[in-house]
Amino acid sequence: MSQQKPPKKYNKAINTAARLSGSAIQMGVVIYLGVWGGKWLDGYFETEKVFLPICTILAVAISIYLVIQQVKKIND
Repeated sequence: MSQQKPPKKYNKAINTAARLSGSAIQMGVVIYLGVWGGKWLDGYFETEKVFLPICTILAVAISIYLVIQQVKKIND
């Protein structure tokens, strides 16, 4: 029996979708770590919500940068 190979377009679409779903997970983890780090710093320095927004915004910026870099790799 011969097996039919799926078209290359289909394989490329699945590969792209898998990479982008991995990017979403990575984005969530980076933002979570930023929030957790901000809360920890606020507790350590005994401040009230000073580091939390700073670390959260920084984590969002980093995660967006990482997603853009991965999308650039996919398009190349």
